[in-house]
Amino acid sequence: MSDVAVGTATAPITAETSSPRLRLAVRGFLAAALLLAITITATSTTQLYNTAVALRAEAEANAVNLSELLAASFAEIGEISLANVARTLDATLDGQMTAQARLAANMVAAAEAAGMSPPEVIGLLESIVGTTVLDEFWITDESAYSYLTNVRDEEGGLVPFAFDPDPTVQPQASKFYVLLASPLDGTDVITQPAQVREIDQQVFKYVGVGGVDKPRIVQVGNALNFGEQEILTNVYASQRADVSAVIEGILGQQMVAQATILDRFTYAAGLAGWDRGDVEERLRRIVDTTVIGEIRVTDAGGAIRYSSLPAALAEGPLPHDSELASLRDGTERVVEHPAAPRAADDAIFKYVTLAGRDTPQFVQVGIPIEGSAGNLLYSVYQSEADVLVRSRNLEALWVVNLDRDIAAAAPRPGMPTDGEITDARAVYSRNAEAVVARAMDEGRVVSEASLSLLAPAERGLWVASPIINAGGIPIGALAVAVNLDEIVETVFAEVVSTTLIALVLLGGAGAGALWGTRWLTRPIEVIADAARDVESGREPDPAAMSQVVQRQDELGSLARVFNDMTVQVFMREEQLETLVSERTQELQTSNQQLQLAQDAMEQDLEMAKVVQHALVREGNVELSDFFACARMTPAQAVGGDLVDMVELSDNRFCLILGDVSGKGVAASLFMAAAHSALRTASSMHTDIGAVVVEANDRLCAQNPMGFFVTGVVALVDLQAHTVDYVCAGHDSPVVVGADGDCRMVEATGGLAMGVMDGMDYDSRRIALQPGETLFLFTDGLTDAVNLEGELYGKERLDQTFIEAAALAPEALIDHVWRRIADFSAGAPVVDDMTCLVIKRR
Repeated sequence: MSDVAVGTATAPITAETSSPRLRLAVRGFLAAALLLAITITATSTTQLYNTAVALRAEAEANAVNLSELLAASFAEIGEISLANVARTLDATLDGQMTAQARLAANMVAAAEAAGMSPPEVIGLLESIVGTTVLDEFWITDESAYSYLTNVRDEEGGLVPFAFDPDPTVQPQASKFYVLLASPLDGTDVITQPAQVREIDQQVFKYVGVGGVDKPRIVQVGNALNFGEQEILTNVYASQRADVSAVIEGILGQQMVAQATILDRFTYAAGLAGWDRGDVEERLRRIVDTTVIGEIRVTDAGGAIRYSSLPAALAEGPLPHDSELASLRDGTERVVEHPAAPRAADDAIFKYVTLAGRDTPQFVQVGIPIEGSAGNLLYSVYQSEADVLVRSRNLEALWVVNLDRDIAAAAPRPGMPTDGEITDARAVYSRNAEAVVARAMDEGRVVSEASLSLLAPAERGLWVASPIINAGGIPIGALAVAVNLDEIVETVFAEVVSTTLIALVLLGGAGAGALWGTRWLTRPIEVIADAARDVESGREPDPAAMSQVVQRQDELGSLARVFNDMTVQVFMREEQLETLVSERTQELQTSNQQLQLAQDAMEQDLEMAKVVQHALVREGNVELSDFFACARMTPAQAVGGDLVDMVELSDNRFCLILGDVSGKGVAASLFMAAAHSALRTASSMHTDIGAVVVEANDRLCAQNPMGFFVTGVVALVDLQAHTVDYVCAGHDSPVVVGADGDCRMVEATGGLAMGVMDGMDYDSRRIALQPGETLFLFTDGLTDAVNLEGELYGKERLDQTFIEAAALAPEALIDHVWRRIADFSAGAPVVDDMTCLVIKRR
């Protein structure tokens, strides 16, 4: 064996065998262990998967049942009935009666500051109760005795009453006693659900606040006479098909009470000598701590007396001013305006305007209506949703109307929650919107679940159910989101226990597998060591192989065959080395020939570039009142565009710009022919149309490959400042004035040159005014593309021209090239870019 052969054979083998390799026995053991691990893992995974699917299916079934129940519940909320009014009345009255109590506290403070006696203050209270839905006032001194009240006994005397802190003495009224310790003009409030009153078994709702001038309890009460259905008969429920109308009617009555108390408050404040700043500060405090959104008080002429709004927003006529004619002529005392978007910001507001009793003034109260489209039913929906999310294992809940707008969503920002969702409206489009759309389209419950173990953000269960009223008519949909973290925690616990069992099984089976593989693989390892010797160019050790060769089983046969092959391998390796050397020499010779051909081709291409550069005239030219500049940037080594500026006799200047069909060397050769034809024709004729006709005939006569060239050929009269031009199948030039006005000159029509001989070409004439610039360009500028495949386009190019209209031609072309380069941002150049600019001074 030659030294060359041995060296060639051992080089790659040394690199391979230098890294440690596992013995066959170890690999056999690992294969058995791996097979066992795969079997146990597959079985465990299947069981875990089935467990997860079962748990998810159970959670999904429960969520489906829950969504159906909740959808039925929300459908019932929207039905007009005495039960629904009773169910939703508290949610509506809480905020309204809180505002009435705070207004009453300020009114009493102003009245007593004005020196009014208790009987006079009681007269104010009785005038309010006599004209509003409010039934009772209980206003105490520092000792909790109600010395100001409108409630009288059968003989006409005021009912004496003192609040007691002992709930065994006063189970209901005692809850209000803590208000005596409230900070003056604080935000403490006690709201009591409507319930049967202790003293006379009537259904009353009470709300109380602390005093604003001294420690006291200010309580207002409203009788809810469900037996005679007083609430239902006093509203315009017949105009709408849900309980929202009832609630809006109740809201209007409560707002009338608020406006009435405000009227008495401003009357008393005037008697007390409070200035406008003091009154408005109290009004703003009321707005900040109650549901009231706006307060305005004007005189009879409409001028603002008091307002809770900033001065800039308070001025101007009252909202709904056009509806107040009945107040001004005295035919009505109060006007209730339907909820509508506020002019300032389109927020939904409801207003009530009241004519003053003792003062010629108008009092207007505005309250923002919560919920989309200002529907008060949505406020009730929202309250129910908040309660459900807090009390049930729900991560979020949405209610949508028939227009698929969100009517209610919980949780809301700032609402305590244990889940990851803190603002249900913000995440509605993530998953809930899709299931709601399917539920409404298909008219059935739809669910979607994701039990992602590694992506908590995508994990969850979403169920949507249509909301159908008692008449079988769909009125919206409800969606709930259920957290599946508990199921995932269960699955992970199963994974841990299964893994421990698998490790125990692997340990026992591994010991047996290691002994068995070692007994089977020892002869194979001997043969393998001999094979490595052969790979390294060494003769195998006969002593090591003798025991295996003498075996009569399959391994003995394998060893004997291996010995015979060893002799043949060494012989063939030497033959292969000789053959490889011969083929290597042939490849080197071929590579040298290819390199010579490549060098010749590049030299020819470089010569073509030099010739083309000599034919294309670029750079600046100044003639008389004009200065021009031309530039061409080929897309390939050589281009197919042509541009030239030719000075002619009689103060004429010829501009040539063209675009040859095709790319590369062939297009550049035809460009040279076109350039020669146009230059020759421009020296033969003074009419620009005749120049193009002559050039076209010449090109048609020498065009064996069927190329054509589009172009613009123009003749500039340096004295008359006119430009005669012909557009041969090319985009018309653009003129930009000194004032930035951009226009495309009139097209002349006509085919591209080189298509058909004997064609006539019409020309047009324009006059360039001082400061105007004429742009001639090829489609390489408009066809430039960015990485998204979007074209630069004519509109962007016109805008680029306008941006740089004041620049000199060369600076303008630089600006255009930069804009296109920024737009392309690394995208490959698809066409030659050529531009010719001439500007009159």
